[in-house]
Amino acid sequence: MEGMEDARARLEALIAAAEQAEARVEEWSAAEFTGEADQGGIVAVTDALGTITRLEISPRSRRRLDATGLAAAILAAITTAEEAAATSRDALLGDLHPAPHRHVQR
Repeated sequence: MEGMEDARARLEALIAAAEQAEARVEEWSAAEFTGEADQGGIVAVTDALGTITRLEISPRSRRRLDATGLAAAILAAITTAEEAAATSRDALLGDLHPAPHRHVQR
């Protein structure tokens, strides 16, 4: 009977871990990640996968920067947002991988 109780406890722990992982993934997938350039005049927002969902360019940045500078600033904001999304994804995946199970000899 002790083996059955151990199995049941492990199963319950696995179910709880799966529910926690599902909640974390759901929370992460709804997150937005922001990158800024030109002192906040350019803001890029991505979803959790790094897909650009919004790009805001202030009139000040449009006036102040030439075409090359504006393109570089837009790219910098997008890259920062994408990197933030990737860092978050990597942290989430690292946290979701279970610790290696060590077999205890009896």
